[in-house]
Amino acid sequence: MQDPGGPRGKRGKEIFLFGFRGTDSMSNGICVEKSVIRNVIIASQYLDKRSSASIADIVSGICGLQYDPNPTIHLNHYMMLWNRKKDFAVADLDVAAYKEFQITEAFAFKRNMFFVPTNEFAIYRAALKDVVRWGSSDESWLAAANSLEDLAAEEELKQGLKDQPGMTIRQIWECLHLSDEWDAYVKGRRAGDLSFELPIFRAFYRLKRRTDLVTCGRNPGTFKEPLYILKENIGIKEWPNAGIGKEDARAWLMEKLIASFGVTYPVHLSHITGIPTAEVTPFFSKLEQEGKITPVKVGKKFCYIHSSKAVLLDKSVDQDSEEVRLISPMDILVRDQTWLKTFFDYSYTFEYFKKKGMKWPLSILVGNRFVGYFDCKMEWRTGRFLIKEKNIFDSAFNGHRGIEMALQDLAAFHGAGDIVEIK
Repeated sequence: MQDPGGPRGKRGKEIFLFGFRGTDSMSNGICVEKSVIRNVIIASQYLDKRSSASIADIVSGICGLQYDPNPTIHLNHYMMLWNRKKDFAVADLDVAAYKEFQITEAFAFKRNMFFVPTNEFAIYRAALKDVVRWGSSDESWLAAANSLEDLAAEEELKQGLKDQPGMTIRQIWECLHLSDEWDAYVKGRRAGDLSFELPIFRAFYRLKRRTDLVTCGRNPGTFKEPLYILKENIGIKEWPNAGIGKEDARAWLMEKLIASFGVTYPVHLSHITGIPTAEVTPFFSKLEQEGKITPVKVGKKFCYIHSSKAVLLDKSVDQDSEEVRLISPMDILVRDQTWLKTFFDYSYTFEYFKKKGMKWPLSILVGNRFVGYFDCKMEWRTGRFLIKEKNIFDSAFNGHRGIEMALQDLAAFHGAGDIVEIK
């Protein structure tokens, strides 16, 4: 974890905005303080005040919620909405995702699992299906097992699951009388032996990867075992926007992402999506030509602001606001450290796969400034919310009322009976 140099930060480099009224001797544009750009970002990310908008609208506005299974506290997608939606409860997301199907679990940025709006899923898929990670893309992975035998197995699996309710993986194979074969396959796979793999098992993973099998629920427990159902069984014959081409989908997604951050640049969106920078940059050029984005400059670094966010530059914001957010390390706001440091003079590191002593840092956002972090853990069995470490970079924020209230609200969100600070 790195000290950003104080929560209030320095005035730092000024930001020159081109194409707006006003003059400056260096740029023929108006000069904007970095804190104003931060306000644009925070408002664009629904973090300036909690929203009354629907979950689907918020998820659309911030371009998805990353699903992360780490159970140290409430999972990342719940934390992202707790920070953004007014009066949010865990059950609200579960209903939106698994009962009303307003949002859908799908493989999206960098081939990771995200919740995206159901009516936008096909656009995300078209834009991202050939993103390469772990040596392959979804498109190439699916093409590698696309024989007539594989296609026949898909049809067999679909027929077997037709009109069936949501089921776990084990329940699916019990329903199809293939439990013993599945057990042998799983055991062999762990040993590196794929001789027990049946085409119908490959078909299951193919349908899941394409989201033809939809996650329609998750069982209680630490790792939330998923339940799957055919999309046709919940009334989805074809995804909205199906058939959109890759270029059109990427053009839509690039503008959507720029608006979701307010201010960004091509390398940042490449790091978020997994799409190479060389393929991202032309979309910025086209959007600039169309007047949908405008270049800004921080020192020597060029960035872009979405035209819909320009009005926020003149918005008066109380710099001493006690609005506090506790940002999960998997939140899209903090996923790219270079972008974060560029605009917020803040960065942090943590080792995700560390087995012992792993931190789960919640970055403390006060107004438009990051002022430190908490390392927290919820003891679900005892009902205690543990503060394992508290690191405030400026002593002026020790005992800050807004931070203490946010911590109490977070414990209440977890249903904790006690907050215990470990000295």
